[in-house]
Amino acid sequence: MNIETLTEDGYLSSPASTPDAFFDEEKCLVKQILRKPTEPAQETKWQFLKNIPIAILAVSIFQVFFHILSTAVIEKYLRFEPGKPLEIWRYATYMFVHEDWSHLALNVLIQCGFASLLEANQGRIRVLFIYALGGMTGVLGAACLHPAVVVGASGGGYSLLLANVAVLILNFNTISYKIYRTVSISIIVLSDISYNIIHVSSKKAPQVSWQAHFFGGLTGLFLGLVIFKCKKPNKIRKILVYMALGFYLILVICCIGLTIQIEKCTPLQLISFRYVYSC
Repeated sequence: MNIETLTEDGYLSSPASTPDAFFDEEKCLVKQILRKPTEPAQETKWQFLKNIPIAILAVSIFQVFFHILSTAVIEKYLRFEPGKPLEIWRYATYMFVHEDWSHLALNVLIQCGFASLLEANQGRIRVLFIYALGGMTGVLGAACLHPAVVVGASGGGYSLLLANVAVLILNFNTISYKIYRTVSISIIVLSDISYNIIHVSSKKAPQVSWQAHFFGGLTGLFLGLVIFKCKKPNKIRKILVYMALGFYLILVICCIGLTIQIEKCTPLQLISFRYVYSC
């Protein structure tokens, strides 16, 4: 019986053809690769952080502290108000101002919930970028259709909701739980549309800026198709990128043009900012 042995320097020796043969480094045919046993992936106590939407959670924490520490004067300076076209910071800072604690809690729940489905796979910077532009484009669209004072961050939250639709479109063949996610998103969107129709028709306070929801959602859909990762890129993906980018640019340019026209042609006293609209 031939017995293979290891030499001191880690080589697997091969038996020679003659009884008096000896083993040395030149006659070793195979080098034994000594590997340590593969260690199973260790679940550390920090593993759960991977699925936490850290970027949007940080924004949410800031919004909570702002709500605690802000004053009426500060909020008035930061909320979106029509008739002040040169104060462009209001297109972003209005997202930190909320009507009350229930309004803030709902927005934090919405944006963190939708972001948790995105950040782990698409990256925190991409998600934060869509959230910010969704909020700004949302209030820009609201200023065109219904000029009014607007507070709240749900324009950004709804951009994350529709950004999940972009992920489904880009990765439908490879994504996990695609049917579950499709049904869930459809139920949320239809429920929100129904709620907005009923609430706006009843004219109950607080007034809801559905325009900010709508334009924020479109932003999330368009920009999600542009900047989100696709696991299996193809020609259709390139077409979607160009189409979505084109639609978004047309949307923004038209909204800016309409806003300028409204500010130029409409007397300030006719611009509706009698009520504060929450989004």
